[in-house]
Amino acid sequence: MNQTCNHYTFGESELAARRLAYLAAAYERPTRGFLCAWGAVPCEHAIDLGCGPAYTTLLVQSTLQPQYVTGIDASEQLLAQARANAPDAAFVRHDITRAPFPCPSADLLFCRFLLTHLHDPGIALRAWAEAANPGARLLIQETASLTSDDPIIHRYYQLVEVLQSGYGQALDVGADLDRHVEANGWRILSSELKLVEQAPNIMARLHAMNIRTWRQDAMAQQSFDPEEIAMVQSGLDRIAASDGKARPVRSVLRQLVATTRP
Repeated sequence: MNQTCNHYTFGESELAARRLAYLAAAYERPTRGFLCAWGAVPCEHAIDLGCGPAYTTLLVQSTLQPQYVTGIDASEQLLAQARANAPDAAFVRHDITRAPFPCPSADLLFCRFLLTHLHDPGIALRAWAEAANPGARLLIQETASLTSDDPIIHRYYQLVEVLQSGYGQALDVGADLDRHVEANGWRILSSELKLVEQAPNIMARLHAMNIRTWRQDAMAQQSFDPEEIAMVQSGLDRIAASDGKARPVRSVLRQLVATTRP
């Protein structure tokens, strides 16, 4: 089955895809460091879970150099871009919460900012265990917290938290990730929190692109005052156009490494 029942609030439009490019640039360094630190194991096949336009796929290829990589995503629009961006990788449309996967089992599985969009991370983690070879590694980067001293950015995070919770999702899924992983077929090798400070204008640019997408969401329209959404969007645009010298946004990442249970 290749259709997902999970609701991706941030969309699949051209604007959403451009936002993913900015996100990839903002988090390229910590992700590359994480992969280099924990992915250096013999790896014939790696799977990039929720690969989107393949920015993470390219990182997996360049840092781990597996013999081959498969990117899996539910969006055909994003996969079309992925195939253009990473022509040496294979890509399949499939719901990453449903086993079996339409590809060989893997020695390494990687995901970044994916479990935050799922209403039941445990279902996905069990499916990933079925797709893993004995002794395979699972590397996960997820948000544990996002905080800002700027009232507009702070309010944006509150709104996103409410919107995602309406779909049974958690913006800060990384805060409680260990429990989900250990209960669903994996043994944790490492679980650390990493602070990544981001310039407020960079994050505001990302968030302004996001809000233009999710403000059209039915739950957002039911839950929020449109005048407030317009005010937050305008404020994000203003911050995005600034010099970025204000205090940084504090992004705390959960960096978790697990292996299959015997």
